[in-house]
Amino acid sequence: MHIIDGRKIAAEMEEKIKRETDGKEIKIATVVIKGNEESWLFARLKDKACKRVGIQHEIIGLDYDEQEKIEEEVVKLSRDESITGINIQLPLPSGIDYHSLVEKIDVRKDIEGMHPYNIGCLLLGKEEIIPCTPKAILRILQHENVELQGKEVVIVNHSNIIGKPLALLMLNRNATVTVCHVYTKNLAMHTKKAEILITATGVKWLIKEEHVSKGCIIIDAGIKKDAGKVYGDVHESAAKKARAVTPVPGGVGPVTIASLLENAVETYKKLHKG
Repeated sequence: MHIIDGRKIAAEMEEKIKRETDGKEIKIATVVIKGNEESWLFARLKDKACKRVGIQHEIIGLDYDEQEKIEEEVVKLSRDESITGINIQLPLPSGIDYHSLVEKIDVRKDIEGMHPYNIGCLLLGKEEIIPCTPKAILRILQHENVELQGKEVVIVNHSNIIGKPLALLMLNRNATVTVCHVYTKNLAMHTKKAEILITATGVKWLIKEEHVSKGCIIIDAGIKKDAGKVYGDVHESAAKKARAVTPVPGGVGPVTIASLLENAVETYKKLHKG
């Protein structure tokens, strides 16, 4: 079993990003809504990554949780010419509509790739700004020289942020895609046929030995905190059967942040085209 080193892949991506940011005034804003320490933790990780590659980063901490007021702040940031990229930090407080916030972002500054325009482009096979976690998973598979055409890819997640855009990325590369979710009956029946299994449920050790076939590739994008430790979706018994697997932590997470930085370079280019 080969453990895929996400931190190494992210470091290689950052080296390339550093060269691309040289001499450019790239500045991104991360909007964080009050009351969630996890959101602040992720925002600070982004801040450290931005410093490493020479991207300016401002964390906009909002101490209110009213949809309309947050949307007004996003519109203000969109109009700010000094800011070249905007992202809304998840998780959000209950009652806040993430997608409505994203729609208020100037599409040229959407570094998360979640604006309806960017999702529409992805659906049509025109990949411009790709959602960060799906992009990270694609980057990992590319780094490992995994051929996707004709492969059986099973995705355990059907969210707008990961599962759906990831399925489109795989279809764009002519993979045969199965998408599973909380309502899927007999999960193992589907996951056992996977040559490439991608899981992102946040359910500790959901994927066990009986869910996978020997020699598959497993990308574990799940994360669950339990008693002060961080776990993924994949149990050790399943990982042992795989040809290659991403660890949690140190797998998809670092590459997701590096993918956000790549997107920040792309949005800068869009704004300064011509």
